[in-house]
Amino acid sequence: MSPWKRWLQAPQTLWVRRALFQIHLWMGIGLGLYILMISLSGSAIVLRPQMARWFTPSQVSSTEGTALTGAELNARIAAVYADYTVAAVVPSEREGRATYVALLRANGEEVTRFFDQYAGADLGSTYPWQVASVEWLTRLHDELLMGRSGRKWNGVGGIAFLLMTLSGIVIWWQGSRRWHEGLLITRTSTRGFNWQLHSFLGFWSLLMMFIWGLTSVYFAWPGPFDAAMDWFDSDLNDFERPDGWLLWMLDWHFGRFRGLLWANILWIFLGLLPAVMFITGFILWYRRVVTRYMAMSGPKRR
Repeated sequence: MSPWKRWLQAPQTLWVRRALFQIHLWMGIGLGLYILMISLSGSAIVLRPQMARWFTPSQVSSTEGTALTGAELNARIAAVYADYTVAAVVPSEREGRATYVALLRANGEEVTRFFDQYAGADLGSTYPWQVASVEWLTRLHDELLMGRSGRKWNGVGGIAFLLMTLSGIVIWWQGSRRWHEGLLITRTSTRGFNWQLHSFLGFWSLLMMFIWGLTSVYFAWPGPFDAAMDWFDSDLNDFERPDGWLLWMLDWHFGRFRGLLWANILWIFLGLLPAVMFITGFILWYRRVVTRYMAMSGPKRR
């Protein structure tokens, strides 16, 4: 039987496929915690713009009455923040927007607050802990808390993730008689639920996984992508670039669906797919390798 026919009918008999399986397996184990962290943090920051709007108290509760202005506003601010030194006051230029106040503690630390010029009351921090937490997760996801060098490492992780994705889809092929088993989760399958779930999610999320990996490489090294677009667009003075595909993938990466909150929420759950893939893959590895090894190396009965 030729290698091509063996691939179509019984790919498990090919040494190339077995080697690729081992590469996929050990890359998944080696990168597992990294993938888990990127997946969880990525889902957590999908609603980053909404979180800033929801938790930053930048709007006054009511615009009824007369707003404090000038010296009267400054005097009221000084009274409300008597324990601080008022460093700057930036009155709002938009209706309903609160006044921005910069304060100094006794130790010289700067604090910024929003002040209601209608009610003459403090509204809260301009950088509440909810927003600060999301921003920390954003830095963790984008830069691994390492600045620009973290983006490079994320690029390396993106390349490894792409290799895992491509090798996974090759391994997914079970032969012409059993290929459909990886498309659905059924009770009649000869495979266990965990194997079915891993194959099912891996196949149907292939495009998303590929986009996440490729855009991670773009964030680390945008130069080659820009050069490719320049190659397709020789006229650099026409202010039009063939980058629609790239912008589309970036929107997919971050879950940017303006005005569609339900789509953003859906993306939170979809962003957890790499984490689920790692967990199911880890269980498969544990049962295949660790459990079998423990059974073989356990004490022998006489």
